[in-house]
Amino acid sequence: MRWTLPLLTLALTGGAAAVTVTPAPGESRPLGGPGFNLGNWMPVVEALPELRALRPALLRWPGGNIGDENDLTRAALQTLKTNWTLLGEPDLIVQTRVFTRGGVGRASPEDAAQAVRDARELGLRVAYWEIGNEPDLYATNRGDPGWTPAKYCATVRAQRAAILAVDPQARVAGPATSNPGAFLDEVLRECADAFDLVTYHLYPTGGGATDEAALASIERVTGSVAHLRELWADPATNPTAQGRPLHLAVTEFALSWRTDRARHLSDALGGLWATEATLRFLEAGVRPAYFALMGVGNHGLLDDAAFPRFGYGALREAAQLRGQSFPVIGDDPRVWLHAATDGDRLTLLALNTGAATLPLTPQLDGWQLIGAKTVTPAGVDAGTFPTALNIILPLTLAPQSVTRVVFRRAP
Repeated sequence: MRWTLPLLTLALTGGAAAVTVTPAPGESRPLGGPGFNLGNWMPVVEALPELRALRPALLRWPGGNIGDENDLTRAALQTLKTNWTLLGEPDLIVQTRVFTRGGVGRASPEDAAQAVRDARELGLRVAYWEIGNEPDLYATNRGDPGWTPAKYCATVRAQRAAILAVDPQARVAGPATSNPGAFLDEVLRECADAFDLVTYHLYPTGGGATDEAALASIERVTGSVAHLRELWADPATNPTAQGRPLHLAVTEFALSWRTDRARHLSDALGGLWATEATLRFLEAGVRPAYFALMGVGNHGLLDDAAFPRFGYGALREAAQLRGQSFPVIGDDPRVWLHAATDGDRLTLLALNTGAATLPLTPQLDGWQLIGAKTVTPAGVDAGTFPTALNIILPLTLAPQSVTRVVFRRAP
């Protein structure tokens, strides 16, 4: 669907020239919701109202390296069942074990097949079985140079065959590489036909980049998606799955991979980047699963004590964008903008990544402003978020904030 609605104009003044934001040319698509990595160590029941407010549409489990280091047991799946049920039974991606150290561990095709049996008997509806986690790092970070793309592809084909023998309707995902790159490209060249869902992770920094470089890395979101779609369409780089649609998911992402470093992860920029990445993936038709839902050092929307970080407040506002995406563009790169329509409502999300306060005056023919709320780092720290804004114009975009503006179709 292409938008032919009247222009949306937002004048941002004060400290900068006025900025005009208009509907962008391009396609609208139905918007799904955010996804997250879940682990059995997370005390979901202790923060259930907060977590349900995120409206998770996808959970990926067991999350991170846990699946490389622990067997996929029936008892673990039973704990997953409890938390999955508490969170509303969203779509579920379950990671099978692939890596073992010295051959110790249950990572055979039959072990994957047994997990499928256990999940079925427990009543778990698994949307995809993801084969392994970050196999591109096994050779370097885990000291096993035998893990080449060819070995990974052989492992995928063997596990896939065992899984389908138990459940012919099962769907397989992978390769869940630590970032897009040569390993992922080569896996797709060798065994793209083994995947019903192509997955990868995105961690552009280790928390040491400048603020400017960290924010600019958001372009890797759309750039990685475009690269994989180009790769998939070319018979030279995808000889085994030509003619099949490409389905993509990013099963881990954050601005920084450094769990032990708060900068650009649990701070305001980390939260803004995570929110923007989530919305860009959704608007591109890619399923996102942020790392992580809660309690993983400096990763997690809630900290180890289940207190919210700024990223939690920001993504909770972003979760309100449902319905049809409404592409918008602006000419101030400090302000990231997204919008969606749902029936007689239009919701605009404005992410101010800069240090300046920007007054905002929306002008939209055919729509009536009915409310606005904002989330700031100080508000989250104080436990007072979101904060309602007075809708007498102009509205105000606080520095490093997320503001949700709601319109009703005018009578």
